[in-house]
Amino acid sequence: MTKSLVRVLIAAVAIVALALALFFGLRRSLPARLVQHYSMNTMMVEANTMDECAECHEGEKFHTCDVCHDDHGAIEFDEVPFYAVIAFTGDVPKPGFVLVDDVLPYRDQPHTHIPLLTFLADQGVDDFVSVTLASDDGGFVTIERGQLTENALLLPYEDGIRFAADGLHISAWIKGITRVIVVGQDTPLIIDGEATSMGRLLVGPTRAVTVEQTDVMFKSEEDGEIRKAKTASRLEGAAVSDIVADLDYSLLHVRTAGDDSVELGRDEADGAMLTNIRGKVTLVLPDRARNEWISAVVELSTE
Repeated sequence: MTKSLVRVLIAAVAIVALALALFFGLRRSLPARLVQHYSMNTMMVEANTMDECAECHEGEKFHTCDVCHDDHGAIEFDEVPFYAVIAFTGDVPKPGFVLVDDVLPYRDQPHTHIPLLTFLADQGVDDFVSVTLASDDGGFVTIERGQLTENALLLPYEDGIRFAADGLHISAWIKGITRVIVVGQDTPLIIDGEATSMGRLLVGPTRAVTVEQTDVMFKSEEDGEIRKAKTASRLEGAAVSDIVADLDYSLLHVRTAGDDSVELGRDEADGAMLTNIRGKVTLVLPDRARNEWISAVVELSTE
């Protein structure tokens, strides 16, 4: 029996079901409603789908869509980059990560785009000095606020986002954006008497440090062997040694938003850096536990 004949038979059964339903006065039965509300063309498409399903599924064991969706939800939309993110940091209300799908939710539709200014406004950034867009290949572009127009756009690019602006030279366009750094108008951070901000520090020299490195082990239930690995985190920020005026300091004074003061010796501050953590400027001390890092920093000074 050919597929086309099967589809015709399925449609014929649906018509017969409707006729019987109408004959017995069951106008509100489910089969009757389907045929009443959907065109024959739609019913044929559905018949085709059921016919294809029947190639793998036995009729008596057939199940609804929910069964597979619940069991295999992780691969249901395997080409949609749900976990593709852009780091959003600097002088912003909520430093962290923005999902690519939240920036361009309809990326598969033609002419999908969003003005960069609109994206920033959606993140609570209206008044700023400049924005830096960094790509996954190490390239970056910094654009001052006055150089941006509504034609400066974020657009889909493979599984990420690209930037293009017909008012800027094409060499300023960038693909595969992984990080957005905003420099704001305010300078709430003081380093050795100089007013600055986290955004300004992040577009300057930065370093990455490894923190919270620890050994983990697991005993396999299959062969009884114990296997080990190391886990850690990698943070990027402005190293104290790159931002203080006196590299030969003996004491580092740290003041927080609560007006608390902490003094660190040169050896204690070795490798320390400033970065945004949960929306607060934090002095990261790589050799110490996270609960010993200093949060809500507003001033650093040396002597």
